[in-house]
Amino acid sequence: MSKIELHLPAGNQACLKAAVENGADAVYLGIDRFNARRRADNFKLEELKEIVSYAHEKGVRVYITLNILIKNEEIEEFFQTIKEIYLAGADAVIIQERSFLPIIKKNFPGLEVHISTQAAITNTSFYELIKEADKVVLPREFSKEEILHFIQKTKLPTEIFVQGAQCFSYSGKCLFSSFLGGRSGNRGLCAQPCRRIYNGSYLLSMKDLCLVKKIPEIIEMGVSSLKIEGRLRSEKYVAAAARTYRAAIDSYYAGKFEVNREYFKEMELAFNREFTWGYYSKDKQVVSLERSMGRGLFLGVMEAKNQITLNEDLSLGDGLGIWLENRVDGAILRKMERGGEEITEAKSGEKVKLFIRAPKGTRIYKTSSIKKVGLLEFNPRPHIEIKERKSTSIILPPIKPKESKKEELLVKVYSIKGAQEAFKEGADKVFYSLFADDYTSELGAYLPRILNDEEVEKALSLIEKFKVKDILIGDLGVYAQLKDKKGLNLYLDYSNNIFNDYDLDSFSPATPIISPELSFNELKEFKNKNFAVLTHGRIVLMNTKYSALPSQLKDEKKYRFPVRKEYGYYQILNSVELGLFEEVVQLKQNGINKFFLDLDQDVGQKVRLYRKLLSGRKPDIDKENYTKGHFEKGVD
Repeated sequence: MSKIELHLPAGNQACLKAAVENGADAVYLGIDRFNARRRADNFKLEELKEIVSYAHEKGVRVYITLNILIKNEEIEEFFQTIKEIYLAGADAVIIQERSFLPIIKKNFPGLEVHISTQAAITNTSFYELIKEADKVVLPREFSKEEILHFIQKTKLPTEIFVQGAQCFSYSGKCLFSSFLGGRSGNRGLCAQPCRRIYNGSYLLSMKDLCLVKKIPEIIEMGVSSLKIEGRLRSEKYVAAAARTYRAAIDSYYAGKFEVNREYFKEMELAFNREFTWGYYSKDKQVVSLERSMGRGLFLGVMEAKNQITLNEDLSLGDGLGIWLENRVDGAILRKMERGGEEITEAKSGEKVKLFIRAPKGTRIYKTSSIKKVGLLEFNPRPHIEIKERKSTSIILPPIKPKESKKEELLVKVYSIKGAQEAFKEGADKVFYSLFADDYTSELGAYLPRILNDEEVEKALSLIEKFKVKDILIGDLGVYAQLKDKKGLNLYLDYSNNIFNDYDLDSFSPATPIISPELSFNELKEFKNKNFAVLTHGRIVLMNTKYSALPSQLKDEKKYRFPVRKEYGYYQILNSVELGLFEEVVQLKQNGINKFFLDLDQDVGQKVRLYRKLLSGRKPDIDKENYTKGHFEKGVD
């Protein structure tokens, strides 16, 4: 078995050098477009050949992130970009669009394709959809046991995140930034609403993941690559994380595993939001409620007369974070006393007086140090040679125009009573949770968005038991198991991010609910019109495994976001309902005639309203407190 790979972020030139010079086996970086960290400095396509040559000379592989959803109008440019990446000698591309996997493999021999964590692989049944991939980046929500099971069952090379920031929502299943501010995480522009205050605290701000102490068991599980998050972080952080993990990995293979305390503290000092083992170890304390900012090293709590007992060494010139009740102040330490005498440095455990403004009880953190950490020595890697690549024409599969099948009004409900009302008022198909105790075979079945292997098997068993024909699928692992079975009418929930004609084609003959991030103008340009449009309901902004949420969140602008449990996870809903109303007529006029209503209240009234609209009538509508979402403008 080859040694595990250490995979570092390179958000800019300085971070690239920091990663390469401090022990990375591979780096991942973005170019100007098509990557999930468009706010990072990133690189230009014309720089890529030089960057790859530099990394390969040092024996470091280069992976290019192209891990956002791609619009129809961008497809040609997207694949031309891959062609330039290919000719520059990059080792791999990292993608979210599963439908592009076979196209890339066919056109660019020798270029690895890695499936991003944005693709939200939730169970081993996804294998049929991603089996051509050279590596799969698993979600941070996987436990140690789930990672091991995935590796053993699929035999796919697997990468896991071991260090850095964590998303509160499953990656690829978050629309919070998109619907609050128009900056889509699925398009690389997340505004990080999870780092804001809700209900008076930072309820959604995750601690930083740190699994360096778990390296021996991770290696022995058969994980292929350790990924460190941080393309928006400093070169100091990248260097410190590289040294910490390089030293720990090398010590394991040398037969004497240890975590170098000096390197670890350097990493902690560079940036941390407190550390957690996260869902890997089923840690319950994964959120940092008090602050969403970096901390540094905890020095201690201010005592009377500005005395403090130090938890860390301290020197004049070090940076300090002063955690006051309503804010955090920063300072450079200019004066310090011990026993009445001025000193220039002090050791952990000593009591000293700090000449800063901080009342008794204030927590003090060390945020920078004048002392430099020694460089890490590691064995140089052999130069990487890439077989010469030739420029050829890109062959994209043709997209056959397809008309939508018959008009359908599709309704998802949350109670049997709601189902009865929907049918009474003219719904064509009604979907209700297959896992509900009162589910009956007269209804279509809804399957949740996040299922593990055991739950997929349970779903398949219930489908057989109830002889279900109409199935709305949230989790694509179930789709992979059902796609070749005859006699089923499969629909895909909008959480599956169907964004272009190739996505639609790859899921044929299922009928997806198209992504709600696309505008009307973008929808009408689809060649394949066999999809449904989310027309009414509260958009699910987040899907999370974190269970300690209140029944609703209130932000600083007083907007309220309901929280509901859906099977084994929780959902945060938009504060206002989506309501397209008369726009359904516009959609029909452009060949789109399947409409999806997600209704948890007033089911009969809303189904009746849309049935009237679809039949050409013009009922009176109170549109106050509704949103059209991205219907008019879409997302960048």
